[in-house]
Amino acid sequence: HELVECFISFSTLSAGKSQTELHETLQQKASESMHSHGELVNALVYGILTVPAEGNTYLRHLNIVSRDGFAHAISRLKLLATAHRFARVRPEVRSQLFWLLSELVKVSAHGVDQVVLALTRQVRSGDVTQGNVKLCWLMVRFARANYAWLSTFPVLVATTVYMLGRVALDHSRIPDLRAAECELAVQLLRERFHECCMIGRDLVRMLQDVARIPEFHDLWQDILQQPQSLSPLFAGIEQLLRTPTPPMFLANRITYEMETRLRFILENLPATSYSRNLMWFVQRYLSTPESESLFSDLIRYIIGVFHPSNAVLASNVVPRYVFLGGLLRFIRSPVVAANAKLALFYDWLFYDPKSDTIMNIEPGVLIIAQSVDKYAFMTASFIEFLAYESDAYSPELAPAIRGSIGLAMQDAVEKGVIPSIMPIYEHPRIEVDIRQNLYHLFPQLVPPVPEPAPSEASADDAEPAKEDDSLLIDPTDMLPPAAVDSESAPEPPKPAVELPLPIAAPQPIRTVSATPKMSIALDPVSRMFQEEFGIVDTELAPEIPTDADNTNGISDTTAKGSALEDVVLVASAEPLPEISVEQALEDTSLWLFGSTLQTFVDNVAASEPNVKQIGRSVKEIVDMFAQSEASISAITRVLASIFSDSLDMEDIETNAELAAAGESDDGLEHDLLYYILAAAADYAHTADMTNSTRRVLQLLVQLTEAKVDVGFCWLLYSVVNTGKPAQYARYVEQYAEGTLQAALVRDLGMLQEQFPGLFYAVLPQIYAAFPDAFPGCRGIVKSVVALIDQPQVYRLSALIARGQLQLFGHRQAAITAIIGMTLESDAFEQVCFWQLLNAEVGGDEVRVAGIAHYLLLEKKLDPASNSEAATGLLTLLKATSPTPSMLNPLFMYAAATEDSDAGVDFSGNVLTAWLRTSKAALLNVLSEVAPSALSTGVVKSVVSRWLERYSQQLDEKDRYEIQQALVPKPATPVIEVPDLSGVERSSEHRPVTRSQKAKEDNERKRRISNSQPISRQQSRQEIPKRHKHNSANSEGSDSSSDVPMTRGRRRRNGRSLTAGDDNQSYQSSPILSSASSSD
Repeated sequence: HELVECFISFSTLSAGKSQTELHETLQQKASESMHSHGELVNALVYGILTVPAEGNTYLRHLNIVSRDGFAHAISRLKLLATAHRFARVRPEVRSQLFWLLSELVKVSAHGVDQVVLALTRQVRSGDVTQGNVKLCWLMVRFARANYAWLSTFPVLVATTVYMLGRVALDHSRIPDLRAAECELAVQLLRERFHECCMIGRDLVRMLQDVARIPEFHDLWQDILQQPQSLSPLFAGIEQLLRTPTPPMFLANRITYEMETRLRFILENLPATSYSRNLMWFVQRYLSTPESESLFSDLIRYIIGVFHPSNAVLASNVVPRYVFLGGLLRFIRSPVVAANAKLALFYDWLFYDPKSDTIMNIEPGVLIIAQSVDKYAFMTASFIEFLAYESDAYSPELAPAIRGSIGLAMQDAVEKGVIPSIMPIYEHPRIEVDIRQNLYHLFPQLVPPVPEPAPSEASADDAEPAKEDDSLLIDPTDMLPPAAVDSESAPEPPKPAVELPLPIAAPQPIRTVSATPKMSIALDPVSRMFQEEFGIVDTELAPEIPTDADNTNGISDTTAKGSALEDVVLVASAEPLPEISVEQALEDTSLWLFGSTLQTFVDNVAASEPNVKQIGRSVKEIVDMFAQSEASISAITRVLASIFSDSLDMEDIETNAELAAAGESDDGLEHDLLYYILAAAADYAHTADMTNSTRRVLQLLVQLTEAKVDVGFCWLLYSVVNTGKPAQYARYVEQYAEGTLQAALVRDLGMLQEQFPGLFYAVLPQIYAAFPDAFPGCRGIVKSVVALIDQPQVYRLSALIARGQLQLFGHRQAAITAIIGMTLESDAFEQVCFWQLLNAEVGGDEVRVAGIAHYLLLEKKLDPASNSEAATGLLTLLKATSPTPSMLNPLFMYAAATEDSDAGVDFSGNVLTAWLRTSKAALLNVLSEVAPSALSTGVVKSVVSRWLERYSQQLDEKDRYEIQQALVPKPATPVIEVPDLSGVERSSEHRPVTRSQKAKEDNERKRRISNSQPISRQQSRQEIPKRHKHNSANSEGSDSSSDVPMTRGRRRRNGRSLTAGDDNQSYQSSPILSSASSSD
C-alpha cells in the first residue's frame, strides 16, 4: 500500500514534464530529506516491477535519485523476497524482479546476494505447479547469467547447490529444467567444491538421492573414489559426514510461510489440540504425490533448526517428537518412510558431542523410549533401522558409525533426556533379537543377551520362525552389486521399511520393489503419542472398528436390540496373500484372457501411458471377467498390484468441481480406478442380481480388501456421478457381515481423510440417498466434525434447519453416546459439534431434557474441564421452555455438588435465563416440582442458594414470586359422594373444602350475632356431607324446587352420578379441586 501511494505521487509529480525538467525535479526532491528520498525510491521500484514497458526509464531515474548505493531499493526487494505470500506474486512481477537484480549486479550494488538468498527459499520442494516451475527457471537463468558474480559469495554458492539438488528430484517430468538444474549444480560443485563443503553431512544425503541422474553420476564417483580431484583440501566423504549441517541450509528448504506456521504450532499449541493445525498443514503443503519429498526436509528442519527454549520445554506445548510422530503418520510410500527415518536419525550416525548438539538427537531418543509400553513393535522398528544403518550405510565406516550411535545414546542418558535404556531392554514385549540389536548398538548401556536353553535352541532349529515378508523390503534389492559383499561383512538385520543406499557406490533413484505399499505403517506411533498426552485424535485416520478397538461404532440396534457398535465389514473370503503381478498372471484361470491382461500390464508400466486406452482395456477385462468363470482372487491380485503403484485419484475432486459447475468432463483424463468403476456400473445398475453382477461386485469387495480405495470411490460414483445409490447398497450386500451403516462409516471416513472439501460438498447428497443410516451414527458424526470449519458449520446447520440433513436422530441413547464420544475432543471440534447439535435438537423438550440428565447426573459435568459441553448445554436449555424433566436434573445436580459452586452456578445461570425469557412457565414448573418426588428441602435449598448468589440480578418482585411458587398448596380432601340415583341435583351441590367450611361457619356466627337472617342460598350450603337415602328433610325438598341440573352440567363439574351402594366414595381430581377453589 505504501509503494502504491508513493507511485501515485510520483506519477502526479512527473506528469507533463520533459526529461530534463523531470531529472531536475527528482534531484531536488531526493535531496530534500531521507524521507523524500525513500518515497522516490519506493515509487521507482514499484514502477519497475509493475510496468515492464517503462522498466528501463524508471531504472534510469533510480540511478539518478539513489543516494545510498541502492540500499533502500534493495531493502524493498528483500521485503518482497521474504514475503509469506510470495507465491501469489504475479509472474510478470517475478520476471521484472530478476531483471532488476541482474541490473543491480551490473552496478555492483551491495546486498543483492541477500535478496537472491531469500529467493532460493521461495523455490518450494515438492511443488510442480506452473508458478513454482517458472520460478525455478528464473533462478537457473539468473545464476547462469551472473555466474561470475555468484561465485564470489560462498554461502550463496552452497545454498544454490543444495536448493538445486533437492528440487531436481521433483522435475523428472520436466527434462529441460532438470537438465539445466543438474548442469548448474554439478558445475558449481566441481568448481567451488570447497565452498560447498560447508553444507556438511546433508550434502551427502542430497547427493545420494540424485546419484543415479546421469549428470551427477560421475561427480558421485569422484567424491567416493577421487576426492582430491575436487579439492586439495577434501580428504574424503567422512570429512563431510563428520561436519554438522548449519541450520541455514536446512531452513532453506522450508519457505517463510511454512516456517511461520510450523513455529506457531511448535511454540504455542498444547499437545491436546495441535492435530487440527497439523492436518491443515498437511492438506496445504503435503497433499500431492510430488510433495512427498518435502517430508524429509520438514523433519530435518524440526530436528536441526527448531530448538525450543526452556520455557517451551517446561510448558504443555506439543513436544517435537509428538509432532514428528503425527507427521510421520501421513507418509504412504515405503520409500518416503525410509527417507523420513534416515532424516530423523541421520545425526546419530556421525554424532560427536564436541560438534553436534544433543537437541538434534533428542526427538529420536524420545520416540524410541516413549513408544515401548504400548507400541513396542515401533520401538523395535526404530532399533532395527539403527542396527541396519550402523552396518550397511557405509561398510568401511561401520565401526565408527556404531560408535557414534552408542555415543549419542550415552550422551542422551547422561544429559537427562531419558534416565536409562534398561526399561526398553527389559520390556517383556521386546524380543530377543531386538535385545541383541540393543547390545550391538549400546554395549556400554545394556548387558549381553543370555544364551537360550538347549531345549529352546533345538526347538528353534527344528522349526524356525517365519518372517512376515509382506512388511519387509529386501535392502539388497536396491543396492548395486559392488555394495553387497556377503563374504566380508556379516548380514545385518532387515529393517521394517526400505533403507537408503550405503555410500559404497552410487545410489540409484528410489524405486518401489514388488513388495506392496505400507500405507499407514507409522500410524500407531501417532496414536501412542496421543494417548500419552490424553489426546483423542483418531478422526485423522478413520478406521473400521474391531472387537478390540471400536472407534467408529454405529449407534443403532439390531432386531434383537443389541447395539451395532461392534459391527464391522467382513469380506466373504479370506484376505488375499500379497504376490507380484507376474505370479498372479500365472494363475491358470486367467489363461482365457489370452494376452489381454499382459498387454494391459505392459501399457500401465509404459513411460508415457495412454490412460484412455488403458481405460478401454479395463472395460474389456471387466466384461470378460463378468461373463466367465475366472478366479476372482487371481484377477484381484493383478489389478490390486497395478493400482497400488499407479493409482492417482486427483480427478475425483476435479470431477466433483466440474459437476458442481455444470460442465462436462468429456475432456478430462480419468485415473484407472474411474474406468473400472464405470465398467462395474454397467452391471450393478440392473434390477436383477445376475451372476455377472454378483461377480463384478465381489471383485470390488476384493479390491477393497486388497487396500485399493474402492469403497468411497464407488460411493461417490453411485450417488454423485450416476445418482443410483442402489448400486452402492448392492456392493455392501456382498460382505459376509456388516451393514450399510458400517460401510458408510468406513467409506465416509476415508473420503473425509483424503478429500475433506469434497466430503462436505457431497454429504447432503449421500444423506438424501441413505437417510436412515445417518441419524445417531457416531462414526459419521466423528467424520463430520473432524476437519470442519465455521463456514461448513453454518452450511450444515442450514441444511439441518431445512430438513435436508439429520445427524443425531431421536434415539436418546444414540445422542448421549455421541456426546460422550466428543467430550475428550479438542476445543474447536466440541464447539462445532454443539453448534450442529443445537441446530437439530434445539427446542425439543424431550431430547434436551435427556441430554441434561445424561451430562448433569450421569457424567457429573464439570464446567471447568468441559467448558465447551457446559456452554453447549446451557445454550440448549436457554432455547427451550422449562419443564419438570429439565428442572429435576438441575436441582439434583446442584444438590450433588454442594461442596463446590459449579452446580449452583450452572443451575443458577439456566434458571436466571428462564426467568428472563419464560417467567410464567418457570414459576408454574417450580410449583409442580416442589412437592414432587424431589424432597422440598432440596429444592428450597438450591433455590435459596440461587437467590442468594444472584441477588443483584433479581429484583424483589422476582424473588417474591419464586418464593411463593415454592409454598406448598393445601391438599384437596377426599369427599364421599352420596348415592343420588334418581334424584335431581342443583348446581349448588358441590364439594366444600375445609377452608371454605371454616369461612362459612365464621360468616354464619357473625350474622347470627348481628341478628341478620340467613338467606335460602346460604342455608343450602349447610347441607351435611353425608346423606342417607331414607332421610328426608326440608332442605332436600327445597333443592328439588330449584332448576334441575342437566346431564351436561353434571359432567362439566367432574361428577359421575351413577347408581351405587350407600358407601360409594369419590376422590376429587385436579380439575375438581380447581372448581372447588373457584366456588
